[in-house]
Amino acid sequence: MFKKILVPLDGSDMSLLALDHACIMAEKFNSEILVLSVYRHHSFMESSLSMVRGASNPENLEDVLRGYAKEIVNSGKLFVQNRGIESVKGYIRKGQVAKQILSFAKDNGIELIVVGSHGQGELSGYLLGGVSHKVTGLSSCPVLVV
Repeated sequence: MFKKILVPLDGSDMSLLALDHACIMAEKFNSEILVLSVYRHHSFMESSLSMVRGASNPENLEDVLRGYAKEIVNSGKLFVQNRGIESVKGYIRKGQVAKQILSFAKDNGIELIVVGSHGQGELSGYLLGGVSHKVTGLSSCPVLVV
């Protein structure tokens, strides 16, 4: 039924619970799981701080965020593999989270998105509608919100 399942991860407990539910679905339908983590600079201030770091710390904020996203994806893939599901791939994207999830799903023929109901988003997510709300409202494929 669902051959390709996308699970966006942000490292939150709810995204890991979503991954667990995706594993149950993958076991039932012999599906491939695609784990995606999206990172971005959230403010001008954070971008500015990344430019004034001293020589003792050569990493900029972009590298740190990309590294964290990579850790999240690797942990997610390991979680899936430990469940006995061999068909798992990991991806990292940069940009607006909901927009990147939807674009990735469209470009990769995703048949189901499994997403946590809330994650590590900022306060504006609660006020303006969180990632799961945006993905649910704009996705062309089914979305399971956990």
